[in-house]
Amino acid sequence: MTIQIVEIEEVKALRPGGASVAPTLLMDTDTVRALLLNLAAGQSVAPCQMPTTVLYYVIEGQGHLRVEGEQAELHTGSLVLVPAKAVRVISAAEPMRVLAIQRQ
Repeated sequence: MTIQIVEIEEVKALRPGGASVAPTLLMDTDTVRALLLNLAAGQSVAPCQMPTTVLYYVIEGQGHLRVEGEQAELHTGSLVLVPAKAVRVISAAEPMRVLAIQRQ
């Protein structure tokens, strides 16, 4: 077994950029995948449907999450579990960094 470490301070240093949301792959193993979403104010992740449950943690910022018609406000420190196969949309009201962790 190999230990994989991602330093949170380095994750926080990554900034939103560009017109589209391009997730940064932080970790990818046989069992888990971790991505960082950097969103500028007004940006959204297009509606998507993941085959597995996804855990989202808002590192910094504020925005909204819509899952199958249900909407919730997100802010720094929010932790959200979205079930597999549920259609979701994340949008940023202000610059936002979101950690997404999913089982492989």
